[in-house]
Amino acid sequence: MNIILIGMPTAGKSTVGAILAKVKGYEFVDSDLVIQIEEKRLLKDIIEQEGIEGFVAIENQVNASLDIEHSIVATGGSVVYGREAMEHLRNIGTVII
Repeated sequence: MNIILIGMPTAGKSTVGAILAKVKGYEFVDSDLVIQIEEKRLLKDIIEQEGIEGFVAIENQVNASLDIEHSIVATGGSVVYGREAMEHLRNIGTVII
């Protein structure tokens, strides 16, 4: 089972997620870092080059393809705009908003 944390930017999802993962003995996944690794660009560069809509599309695709188990996931604040991502996240774990 995974626990997926969703909330506004700077709400503390990554901070709480890392602590929760340690306490539960789970892996910690920051989906913003996964996006940067897969895109080989910083988030600000993706937004600058692709615009907000392009970034949201990339974020949707990356989150919809997460293949993880026993993890705490801190998502980016705009993950809620991606239908496929939200459906996938609900299927692979408990979503906490």
